[in-house]
Amino acid sequence: MWGLHLKQKGRWWHYYRAVPKEFHDVDHRRLISFSLKTADFSEAKLKAAQCSFELDQEWQGAKARGVSLESNDLRKKYSAAVEVQMSVGLTPKPTEQMPDGELLERLCLLLEQQHTKPEQKAVLGMVEPPKLTLSDAFDRFWDYIRDEWRKVRRDQQRVKRNIYLKSIRNFETAIGQINYHDLERKHVIAFRSWWVARIENEGLKPYTANREINSLRRLVNVNRDIDGSALPNPFTGVRLKEEFEVSRIPLDESQIRQLIVPGSLDPLHEDFQRLLRLLVNTGMRPVEAIGLELDDIILDDGVPHVHVRRNSTRGLKTAHSERLLPLLGVSLEAAQDVVAMGGWGKRLGKNMYARPQSAKPYGQVGL
Repeated sequence: MWGLHLKQKGRWWHYYRAVPKEFHDVDHRRLISFSLKTADFSEAKLKAAQCSFELDQEWQGAKARGVSLESNDLRKKYSAAVEVQMSVGLTPKPTEQMPDGELLERLCLLLEQQHTKPEQKAVLGMVEPPKLTLSDAFDRFWDYIRDEWRKVRRDQQRVKRNIYLKSIRNFETAIGQINYHDLERKHVIAFRSWWVARIENEGLKPYTANREINSLRRLVNVNRDIDGSALPNPFTGVRLKEEFEVSRIPLDESQIRQLIVPGSLDPLHEDFQRLLRLLVNTGMRPVEAIGLELDDIILDDGVPHVHVRRNSTRGLKTAHSERLLPLLGVSLEAAQDVVAMGGWGKRLGKNMYARPQSAKPYGQVGL
């Protein structure tokens, strides 16, 4: 039998127990004290034993889940409530979203099974979701998908992260600050309208708007998964019609020959000259070329070549992007220069813009 944990105050017996240290991480209380509403010692012992049993069950359950329904942290408390609902085969949702029939079924479930009071509240959807800003939701999202960035350079992570953060800033500029759990379809439609106006007034491209909408859609999807929520994503199906754009016209042979004439690119830094020459006969994307590590440049083979692949510097745009490309002419010379330098150095994997060496401030000329 559990320890008595009894203390008499006046004529009434009280339950009086310190929370064990091993459960401090799942119960913010340090001392539990309340009246057992009995003056009979034998009855008090039985009630105290039942209270101790229920508390131990609650603590062990919270410990197993890693979170506490009694936590001061509203996020942890809500996460625990979601897990309780899912553990008994229920779809997590708040009480106000439950039809009367579903609410009745949950009440019957509580009558059939033993649950602590906090778990009963969780089953009935009475634990309110935390008040998360969109920035809070982003932090949860970014932490959840950290496995995607495990082998990606920080420069690439920064670029991707900034896309999401800019999307949130623009959304809050258009709609105002809003709690994540209060996000509704009307807010998304208003954001779309805001972007339509910008495109008309500022000459921006629908692609930019769709990129931000897609980013926010994914942010919501991942947070729905974290919450175990079955609520629809308000961004679903929302996008702007993108106009047909004429593909960029490739350089013709005479233009390429003019670019590789000795001295024609002297205003540019030597690294950018090498990069351009490396692209000429290989057809690599600039980010692929600048992401080549020394092991990816094979010069001692019968056919000198580069191996475009995932490495510690960068990933691949698609699964089919990995390939072997032969080196010849000015591209072979550029690859030999890169190897002789010991690699790209500080430029390795960076987003690069060509600029004249003498320009101050530097003008950006995309290669």
